[in-house]
Order: sequence, then C-alpha cells, then structure tokens
Amino acid sequence: MQNIDYGKIIKRSWELTWKNKWLWVMGLVLAAFGGGSGGGGGSGGGGSANTNLPNASLSPGPTNIQNIRQQTSYVLGEATNIFKNWVTGIPVGTWILLGLLILIVAVFTTAVIWVLTSWAKGALIAGLNMADMDESVDLKNVSPKGIAKIKDLIIFNLISSGITTVLILGIIFIIGIGFLIKLLIPVLGIIWLILFGIVGVLGFIISMVLFVMLSIYAERLIVLKNYSPWNAWKKGLSLSKGNFIPTFVMGLINSVIGCTSGCVGLLLLGLVFGIPGYFLIAPSFDNGFHFPGIGQIIGIAILFLIFVSINSLIKAVFIVFNYGNWNLLFKEIFNEEVKNE
Repeated sequence: MQNIDYGKIIKRSWELTWKNKWLWVMGLVLAAFGGGSGGGGGSGGGGSANTNLPNASLSPGPTNIQNIRQQTSYVLGEATNIFKNWVTGIPVGTWILLGLLILIVAVFTTAVIWVLTSWAKGALIAGLNMADMDESVDLKNVSPKGIAKIKDLIIFNLISSGITTVLILGIIFIIGIGFLIKLLIPVLGIIWLILFGIVGVLGFIISMVLFVMLSIYAERLIVLKNYSPWNAWKKGLSLSKGNFIPTFVMGLINSVIGCTSGCVGLLLLGLVFGIPGYFLIAPSFDNGFHFPGIGQIIGIAILFLIFVSINSLIKAVFIVFNYGNWNLLFKEIFNEEVKNE
C-alpha cells in the first residue's frame, strides 16, 4: 500500500487555498448550489355589526372560550370555502398550463445549476492543479478550463445517477419479491427478506461509498487527464477500490476539519452578530411585545445579510481546501499507478 503523507497534503492544500483567492469564487458557487414560516396575530374588542359571527363575551370563562372556538371554526370554514371556490373557478386548461410552466421552470433551474456547478468543479480542479505547478491563477485563465469540461462532467453525473437509480430499483425489486413470497409462503418470505433484503441494503450503502470515492477520482480524470466520462467512471472505480483505505482516511480528515471549522465558525459568528442583534430586538419586548421599528428591521436585516455572507465565504474557503486535498491525493495515487504499469 502506498504511504501517504496526509500532513504534507493538508499543509500544501492550505497554502494553495490561501494564496489563490480567485479560486474562492468557484468555492462560493459550489457553496451556494451544493449543494420559514412566520405568523402574527392581533386581537380587538368591541361589538360587531356582522350578525353571522357568534358574539364573544369579554368576561373570562368557559363560555368565552367556547365562543372563541366557534369564531375560529367559522373563519377557517369561510377561508376554506373561498379557497375552494377560487380553485374550482379557474379553468382546467389554465391549471395544465400552470403545471407545464412550473415544470419548465424546474427543468431550466436544474439545468442552470448543473451547468454552474460543473463549471465551478472543472475550474476549481484545474485551477488548483495550476497553482500546485506555480502557474498564475485568476478567473481569466481558469474559467475556460471549467467551461471546456461542463459537458463531460454533466454526462458523468448522468451516468452515475442512472447507475444509482438502477441499484435502488434493484433493491426495491428484491425486497418486493420477498414480500410477495411472504404472502404465499411466510417462512420462506422472511428468510428471503433477511438474506437478500439486509444484504442488498448493506451492498447499496457500500456501493454509495464507492461511488462517492469514484466521483472524486473520475472528476479529476476528466479535468486533468482528459478522460471521457465513461472511461473516467471505470478508471475511477478501479482507483477507488484499489485505494480504499487512503481515500477513506482522506475523506475522514476532510469531514473532521470541515465539521470542526463549521461549528467553531458558526459559534463565533453567532456571538459576534448575536449580541448586537439582541440589543436591536430587545426594545421590542419592553412593556410587552410590539412590532420592531423600521430602523430595527433594517439593522437586523443588515446583520443577517453580513452573517450569511461571511458564513458562505467560510464554506467557500473550506470547499477549495477540500478540493485541494483531493487533488493532491489524486496526483500521488495516479502517478504511483502509472509508475507501476
């Protein structure tokens, strides 16, 4: 087994990440696409000219509570009727057109996200490789490399998604057969479910782990070695199986660093922005709650936007760092593989 110096990889990756801040742009894209509700109410007292509403007494007691419940049921019923009349009043053709419009928007949005993330992945992988070779890195010379690999990376994702879907359907089919046998021969059906169901689920989990590892290598094979999507998939599977332990260790290191930095970052940001946020919102609770003023709302909105922006930047930096770790590990493993061939 190849001896991997993880400390050296982490140190070099951080140097590349910190010195090449243009790469953070791709990290921001991946952080953004990687991958509330509120309500309020008011009350008022006084007579009502609407005789259809049950009259509620202002004196506390069971009768008043019952009247409030009746009023609430009445209002909800009226709202339901209004909504029902609105829905049924719109022609079916309009609903079909609306459904098609929503579908088109969803497909278009998904396509845009796939293009953006594929560009960001390709540009980031290529940019980190250029930085490791001490070449100049900026958007002008890195972006075209990402654009050139958008199609291949999307095709690779489609291949992986298709194979994953087939595996899921296969497991569902096997479990379904088990339930069918259980209806006919209960004992045999239970044995089938235990043997094939559990083994199938475990096999699926292992396959997903391998697929994640496979993607790490395949994306770099596509971007750095000009492999076709299908050849990259096959070679990535071979590399992930043959280097399971170092890949797993690198993934564990990335996860620990990412989770630790994320938790610490959120805690620090919470303290930094939580204190001024408290002083902004606290006056709204003096002498009972009242709605914040315009100045308070603007101040809270600004704090929230700054918080989200800094948090996204932290995520972007560690995405670049994570990709740097994988790039350097890939280069060591691939070079060793070539040397041994």
